[in-house]
Amino acid sequence: MYALSNATQSTQRAVCMLVSVAIVTVSLAFGAFGVKSMEHVGYSVTVTQLQ
Repeated sequence: MYALSNATQSTQRAVCMLVSVAIVTVSLAFGAFGVKSMEHVGYSVTVTQLQ
């Protein structure tokens, strides 16, 4: 019974780690995609220095 419980806990830890890695990866990917899409907003700004 102890070996089964120990194996179940190890499996649960591994699955939680994989899910965490997947969540972080997806979050970073969407963040990078959002930044990339904000680079092309369709307008430009010109700065002119007055003397």
